[in-house]
Formats: sequence, C-alpha cells, structure tokens
Amino acid sequence: MIRAIKKKEFAMRWLAVVCAIWASQGAAQVTNYEADGNLESTFDVGCVPLSKLSNDYSPADLAGGVIRCFKDGQDDRAFELIVTMQLRTAYDTLRVEDTTAHQAGQVMMLEIQYAAGEAFGPRMQEAVARFGDSGSPRHNALCAQMAELGPPTHSPRYMVQHGMAAFTEREGDRLLDDFDPEESWEILLEEYLQCG
Repeated sequence: MIRAIKKKEFAMRWLAVVCAIWASQGAAQVTNYEADGNLESTFDVGCVPLSKLSNDYSPADLAGGVIRCFKDGQDDRAFELIVTMQLRTAYDTLRVEDTTAHQAGQVMMLEIQYAAGEAFGPRMQEAVARFGDSGSPRHNALCAQMAELGPPTHSPRYMVQHGMAAFTEREGDRLLDDFDPEESWEILLEEYLQCG
C-alpha cells in the first residue's frame, strides 16, 4: 500500500519553490562523499520540449535540460522542465525506500541554480508569472501532457545512490515492494500538480 500523500505537503507553489531555491545562496564548508551513480544523468536531453519527453528521462536528465534551456534563453521551457523534474522526483520519493535519498531533488535544484548563476531566480520568477497558477492554459497543457505520458519508466538510481543506503552495499534495488506506479502517478497529478 502506498504512503498517503498529504495535499498540504505536495501543493505546488511555483513562485515559492523558485524563490526558495534562488534565496539559498549560503553554503557551509563540508566534506562530500558520493556513491557511484549519485544524481547521475544517463541521457543528454538538451532543451527538450514537453512534446518530445520520454518516460525514460530521469529528473537528473531533465536537470541538464533545464540548464541548457536557461542558457539558450528559453526560460519558459526551462520552467516547464523544472516542474516536470520535480513531479518525477516526487514520484521517485514514493518508490525509493531510503528516505535519506529523498533530498536528491533539492540538491539538483541547488546545482541548477549554481550552474545558471544569479540571473536564474529573477528570470524564473518571470517564467512563473507567464506560466500561471493551477488552471491556467499552460498548467492545463502540462497536466494533459503528463497524463498522456503516464507513469515514468526511468531508473531511480540517481536518487537511490544519493542516500545513505548506497554506502551499506545492501543488495536489491532499494525500492518499495508495494509501490503501485499507476495509482501513485494519478495521485501526484491530482494532489502535487493540482490537475483538475
């Protein structure tokens, strides 16, 4: 049985997400240990339009696309890829057993912001305004595209290898046995993406 998804926890707040990422400029000195495959991209998707998305593209793959779109001045497409990346990351948090791995999406957003530079926050705020809130034409188009694509088929290895369990050398794929892809995707579209 999948874990219940609380609407308050997954309610999409486009502007708040981008502003939080943009505002997180401070960093402490830390020693970083990484497992092989941590946040690893397996496809160079480029600045892919939603109509050309594959279910095989992981959030790590899409992160590279966000950076490419941003650098190419295609901010609206970059933002749509961010939303898709976050949706697929939420999907992976429902199926990856190791909760210490669930911060993978936040770390990828920080890496995107770092790679894009100071202009990222203000430009994404403008893209958010153009995108609109739940029920806007662009939001509805994104919802329709995600519903048509159905549950992702990408490997969650980028996330699995981000968690502490990657260092325990435990066997298995580290995914929840009772995970239901179809049901989880439907819940995410309704409660996370707020599709009508």
